[in-house]
Amino acid sequence: MSMEDKISFIPLRELADVINGFSFKSNEYVDEGLRIIRISDVQDRKIDDSNKIYYPIDAIKEIGKAKLQESDIVMSLTGNVGRVALIKEENLPCGLNQRVACIRTKSNQVLNKYLYYYLDSSYFKTKSINASRGNGQKNLSTKWLENNLIALPTLKKQQEIVDILDTF
Repeated sequence: MSMEDKISFIPLRELADVINGFSFKSNEYVDEGLRIIRISDVQDRKIDDSNKIYYPIDAIKEIGKAKLQESDIVMSLTGNVGRVALIKEENLPCGLNQRVACIRTKSNQVLNKYLYYYLDSSYFKTKSINASRGNGQKNLSTKWLENNLIALPTLKKQQEIVDILDTF
């Protein structure tokens, strides 16, 4: 096996920060301001804009890491677990609601778009569903997510995979 074909398996926590959402108070919702990304907004590969809700824009200071950035990957942790979407510029400013995880790459070993496609794969979604607990409603643990091993080819191979998947 050549170096180019080598694949490492690295826990997600070493590649990205897994950030929990903020517990917004529904009685403080407003008509415009800081968009809140909820579980229902995270659909397969997109943020659904059909039922936007907002919080006062000055809350941006209190939500800390739950303030989302462009290219953050968001994942549903309750109900239909494992749905992922990328935060785009048009979604900003926005904050992350509880039971949605933000996966923010922090390592130069992984391309953000590769990680997004990996987490969006049917392989990973099946693993997420199988790791979920709960009788009435499935819940995925962020600890499980952080400890999950990510198959990591070389950066060159990651880019090739991204380029192929981007064409679809």
